[in-house]
Amino acid sequence: MDVKELIGSAIIESSFSLAEKMNEGIDKGFVKSIFSEEDVIELNQWRAEFINYLGEAIKAGSNEGVWEKAAQWAKTSGETAVARDVALNDAITTLTSWRVVTWEAVAEKIDELELSARNMLDISFIIDPLIDHAAQIFCVEYVENYRQHISKAQNTVIEYSVPVVGLSDDVAILPLIGELDDERAKILKEVALHKCLELRISTLIFDLSGVPMVDTMVANELSQVIDSLKLIGVKTVLTGLRPEIAQAVVEIGIKFEGMTIKKNLKSAIEELQNTSNL
Repeated sequence: MDVKELIGSAIIESSFSLAEKMNEGIDKGFVKSIFSEEDVIELNQWRAEFINYLGEAIKAGSNEGVWEKAAQWAKTSGETAVARDVALNDAITTLTSWRVVTWEAVAEKIDELELSARNMLDISFIIDPLIDHAAQIFCVEYVENYRQHISKAQNTVIEYSVPVVGLSDDVAILPLIGELDDERAKILKEVALHKCLELRISTLIFDLSGVPMVDTMVANELSQVIDSLKLIGVKTVLTGLRPEIAQAVVEIGIKFEGMTIKKNLKSAIEELQNTSNL
C-alpha cells in the first residue's frame, strides 16, 4: 500500500472526527449562530461525507471517482444554505476549514510515512481542485436558489397587490393602486381569472383610480384580461379611468370592447344595485 492509499484510508476513518473538529473548533462561531445542538449532529455527518470523498480521492490517487458525487453534495449544500438563510459570504469563509483539517490529517502522517515533497504536491493536486470544484457548484446553486427565492417572494407581494374582494355573491372589485408595470399586469391576469372562478362571480369591477399611468404593454395586458374574463362568462366594469390614461389608451388604439366604463366606483356600484347585481 503506497503513501496516498495509507493517508486516504486514515482520512476516511477519521472523517467524522475531522468534521467535529471543524464544527466545534474552527467554525464554532459560524455553526453556533445558525445550527441547534441537534442540527450539529446532522451537520457533522454531512461534512464527514465530503471529507470522506477527499479521503477516497487521495486513496485512489485521483479525484475523478468522486468528482460527480462531490458536485451533487455541493449542490444540495447550496440549496440547504438558502433554505436556512445562511449568507453566502459566511458560507464561503468555511472553505479554509476544509483545507485546514484535511492538511492537518496529512501532516500527522508526514514523519510516520516519510512523505516527500513530490508526495505532498501530488496530494495537493487531488485535494485543492476537488474543494474548489465543490465551492464553485455550491456558489452557483446558492445564487440560483436565492434568485428563485427572491422571485417567489416578489410574486407573493405582487399577488397581494392585486386583491380581488367580493362585494356580493355575483360581484367583486379589484382595486389597483400604484404603478402597473408589465410584471404586475401579468400577475393581474392570473389572479383575476383564478379568483373569479374561485368566487364564482359574474361581474368584476376594475378600479384604476389609484393607477398613475398605463403604457402600451400594460394596456394590452388589461385588454387580454378582459377578453379572458369574457371567455369564462365574467362581465367587466372599468372605473376611475383618469383623463390622461384614457387619452393614452385611445392614442394607442386599444378598444376595451365588451366592458362597461364608469366615472368612478360609486357610480358603478349604484348601477349594479339598480340592476339587482349587487
